Amino acid sequence: MEIIQAKFIFDQLQYDLIGKDSYRGVTLTYSWIANQFGHIALGFIPTIILFQILRQYFKTSQLNLYAACIISGFWILFETYNFLGPLLKSSQIYNFKPDFVNVGFDTLTDLCFFSIGAFVAALSIEYSVKLVYANAFFFLLVIYPSIYWYTTKMYQQEAKFPFQYRLSQWKSELPDSSKVVINNFIDNNKAGKHLLVFGAYKSGKTSLSVAIANEESIKHKKSLYTSATKFYNLLNEPNPAQAEIKINSLWNWRNTDYLIIDDINPSISINGVNVEPQTWFNMLNNNTYSKENLEAIKQTNIIWVLGENNSNCCDWEQLLLSLGIQKENISLLALQ
Repeated sequence: MEIIQAKFIFDQLQYDLIGKDSYRGVTLTYSWIANQFGHIALGFIPTIILFQILRQYFKTSQLNLYAACIISGFWILFETYNFLGPLLKSSQIYNFKPDFVNVGFDTLTDLCFFSIGAFVAALSIEYSVKLVYANAFFFLLVIYPSIYWYTTKMYQQEAKFPFQYRLSQWKSELPDSSKVVINNFIDNNKAGKHLLVFGAYKSGKTSLSVAIANEESIKHKKSLYTSATKFYNLLNEPNPAQAEIKINSLWNWRNTDYLIIDDINPSISINGVNVEPQTWFNMLNNNTYSKENLEAIKQTNIIWVLGENNSNCCDWEQLLLSLGIQKENISLLALQ
C-alpha cells in the first residue's frame, strides 16, 4: 500500500490551491498543475484563433469542431516528434536509457490536456452534443493520469532533493563496471543495500546519487536526501508521532526506502581533516536512539557520498560490515 494516501493528496492539493506562491514558493505538485493548465491554454487559445480565421474563408457548419481537431492534430504531431526526436538522433548516446514507457505516458497525458483545451474552446463557440461527449471522454481519460502524476510529484518533493535530475541526463563517461553497480543497486529489490560513492570535486557524486534515488521516487518508493551535517542531528531525533505526520513530513530517515547522506567528507580536503569511519560510528552509537538508528541503517538502502579520498574505502566498508550488513549488500562506486 502506498504511503501517500488520499488524505495526504487532498491536503497537498489544498496547500497548492489556497495561498499565494509569491511568499512561500512553489512545490513540484503546484508546478505540475500549472503545467497542465498551460497545456489546456495551448489547446484553447489556438482553437479560438483558428476558428476566427476559418470562418473568414469557409461558411460550412461545425468549423469549431474542425478547428479543435486541427489543433489537437498539430499537438499530436508536435509531441510525437518531441517524444521520438531524441530516439531518432543517431548521435544521442545514453549511459542510462530513459524510461520511455514513463516518458510516453507523460506525453499521452499532455496530449489529453491539449485536447481538453481544444474541445472546450469548440464547445464555448457553439454547443453540440458531440462536443459534450468529446469533452466528457477526455475529462474521464485524464482522471487516472492526473492522480498518478500528482502523487508522483509528491513522492519527489517529499524526498527533499536539492534539484531534479534523472539517470538518463547523466552525460559523463562511466565504465561498464560502474553502470553494472548502479543498475544492480536500482534493480535489486532487497532492503539494506549500501552504495559508497567516492569522487573528486565536481565529479557528479551528488547528481548521480540524486538521479538514482529520484528514479525510485518516480516508482513511488520513499526517498530522502540529507547532508551529513544534518544527519548527525537526525540521529538524535525521535520518530514523530503518527498524529504529527503531515505533508512535507510523511516519512523520516528511519522509515524511508532510499536515503542519500551527502558530503560526509569534502571532496577538497581542508587541512587533511576528514570524518573517519570510527568517528562516524561513535556518533551513531553514543546517543539515546542508537538501537533504532542501527536497525534503520541495516534496513534502509543508503547512498553514502564520501568525498574524493577513496584510500579509506575499505575502512568505510569495514564499518558497515561491523554493523551487521552483509558484504554482498555493499557496493563501491568511484567517479573520476
